[in-house]
Amino acid sequence: MTDRRPNILLVDDREENLLALEAILEPLGHRLVSVTSGTAALKELLLDDFACILLDVQMPELDGFELAELIKRRQRSQHIPIVFVTALSMEARQVYRGYSAGAVDYIFKPIDATVLRSKVSVFVELWEKNRQLQEQGDLLREQELAALEQASEERYRQLADAMPQIVWTADPHGGATYFNRRWFEYTGMTLEEAGPTAWHAIVHPDDLPLAVARREETLRTGETFEVEYRFKRSDGTYRWHLGRAVPMREADGAIAFWIGTATDIHDRKVIEDQRTFIVAASDALSESLDYRKTLAQVADLAAGAVADWCAVHVVEADGSISGVAVGHADPAKVTFARELQERYSPEPDEPTGAAAVIRTGASELVAEVDDELIERIAHDELQLELLRQLELRSYMCVPLKARNRVLGAITFVSSDPGRLFGEDELIFAEELARRAASAIDNARLYREAQERGHAGRVLATIGDGVLLVDADQHVRLWNPAAERITGLAEEDLLGHTVATAIPGWEAIATRLSVARAGEAVRAESTPIELGGRELWLSISAVGFEDGTVYAFRDLTEERALESMRQDLVATVSHELRTPLAAIYGAALTLRRDDVELEIELHDKLLEVIVEESNRLSDIVNDLLLASQLDTGKVQANIELCDPREIAQLEIDAARVHLPENVELRLLAPQELPAVAADAGQLRQVLSNLIDNAIKYSPDGGPVSLAIAPNDRHVRFSITDCGLGVPPAEQRRIFEKFFRLDPDMSRGIGGTGLGLYICRELIRRVDGRIWVESDGATGSTFHVEVPLEEAAVAAHGRRRPTVNAA
Repeated sequence: MTDRRPNILLVDDREENLLALEAILEPLGHRLVSVTSGTAALKELLLDDFACILLDVQMPELDGFELAELIKRRQRSQHIPIVFVTALSMEARQVYRGYSAGAVDYIFKPIDATVLRSKVSVFVELWEKNRQLQEQGDLLREQELAALEQASEERYRQLADAMPQIVWTADPHGGATYFNRRWFEYTGMTLEEAGPTAWHAIVHPDDLPLAVARREETLRTGETFEVEYRFKRSDGTYRWHLGRAVPMREADGAIAFWIGTATDIHDRKVIEDQRTFIVAASDALSESLDYRKTLAQVADLAAGAVADWCAVHVVEADGSISGVAVGHADPAKVTFARELQERYSPEPDEPTGAAAVIRTGASELVAEVDDELIERIAHDELQLELLRQLELRSYMCVPLKARNRVLGAITFVSSDPGRLFGEDELIFAEELARRAASAIDNARLYREAQERGHAGRVLATIGDGVLLVDADQHVRLWNPAAERITGLAEEDLLGHTVATAIPGWEAIATRLSVARAGEAVRAESTPIELGGRELWLSISAVGFEDGTVYAFRDLTEERALESMRQDLVATVSHELRTPLAAIYGAALTLRRDDVELEIELHDKLLEVIVEESNRLSDIVNDLLLASQLDTGKVQANIELCDPREIAQLEIDAARVHLPENVELRLLAPQELPAVAADAGQLRQVLSNLIDNAIKYSPDGGPVSLAIAPNDRHVRFSITDCGLGVPPAEQRRIFEKFFRLDPDMSRGIGGTGLGLYICRELIRRVDGRIWVESDGATGSTFHVEVPLEEAAVAAHGRRRPTVNAA
């Protein structure tokens, strides 16, 4: 508790004098402060206030007169009464000097206690009255300031209430302390509801995290708070506001409170967002002539930017209405929107929705959708449930018009009660629809012109048949050469789907590899039954932005010649000279009577006959198998096979006649997943590759067969250290009759059918084969055979079964 007693300063260089003064003044009950020098007295005056000073005149260093002069010079102490205590005479000169130095009275020694106490009491009483007057003055000033502040605050509140903006104040920690009248009018809150964080309840949930983070940052740094957010109005709708708050600081720089405003910028913000969206949508519409693709991009842009759900319908060439694009801002609900569009195509006679807008050419706007409208729109319970899942709150549908024709309609749906469409939004939607319709119309005009140009050039310069199919698989071009080759008339194909227009096309399409623009094109030879006759066509396909172009030529006559050639090769193969000559020579030698053959030579000649007979048989078998593969007579009996078991069988078979300088080994884990293949054909492939690896390693060395599974296949890798395959020949070695050593300069023979047979057998089980080699230090042949799951996924056929045998 603070000591409120008046202070009396006693200054004398003699301790006994100070004790005498303290004894005299003690009954008054004042606080007595005694010092023995002028310097000590000055220090005490710096620390506290005194009602009176009793000062000895005669003191060493700093006497009473000098100390009094110093005391009167200081503003803080100049009002303190000084009473000199002295034993000097009352000469006029000394008294005058004392009063000149600032003394108000003299007390002479010996001291009369009553007189001293009386004089001190007078000074103390005067000090107390002055203090009371000062306190009353301070209180009066505080009251006047409080009144002024109250009046100022009242004027501020009146001014704030008159402003069209939302105005608020907050304490240094950000808690709201005041909201003006506009706040309550806009939000519909009561005074009791407007708490320190009331603004959290009206900021849009999507904007709240950013606003709160920014507010916390400004509270920490003292920077100006500024952010754009949506405020919920009393009717539940949201409008964009610019929130801004500045700190009001004390004289020492500390924040006393915050003053903030929220200015409605909704109209400006909507115009800016619409302008930005129109630019982005225009860019998307101009990116490609595939208007279905660009409309899908526009629907995705609109979902979230101007609506929660956007759907686009167009009128097809046959007059039907189809949905080409749908987008939803909520990934969890986009499935409902797509299912709704895919399941329920608009009926031409529907009284509302896209069909009605397309039929009438007039826009529809429903600011607030009710349950009755939703039930009227729905055709069945499923559609009603989908519509309810999508939570329709506001709806507008505008036509896609170009050159006085309605090409389709765009539908915008809001699921947010705070975003209701009005006339302004409808005007914006119609502007977007106008641009989209222009893009559709331009794309169709361009496609028509392009089709005419393509058709003219093809008709004038190409002798092969040409078929152009659009992205929806409708025939758009069928040239005279195609009509001449197939006998199918152009008028019977154009506008129809290719699968229904050309018999057997689905089977052909499944075998074709469609190249993308710029890629290498591979032609496939395939038969087709037309008009009771079989045609063999060489067909290639190239995909482009708007569809696919197929080019084909008639190979029926070439096919017949090829068949004749194959028959000839098969016949001549029985009379191949090399093995027959060896067999013949060995047989003649054995029959000679004039030569007595040693047992070893006799056995050797017999061995030659056997080996060359086997070789002749292998050549004939290869020729016959190649012929059967060409004609499609070889079928794969697909079953589940153990890849390690098959590989081990072929390794064991090869070791029977393995040259001494060749080391053959199997590198495979004990457990491998089963593959879907023809076991016999797979063994033949591995046998050919192992035999080639040994044959093309004339200098010997290791030959390895490695097996490793991956995600969808099992890979067999046969590696040797032999002659290698030059990079330029690595694609050709799989062609029929192609040999790396055609002149047998290294003593390596063969028909050139082995790798061709391997490729064809592997292709029939959806596998692949290729070679890796630097052309000098050996080669590695890789064979990939699909696992069971990959085979089923690729063709949807029944699961391969394990052969009971």
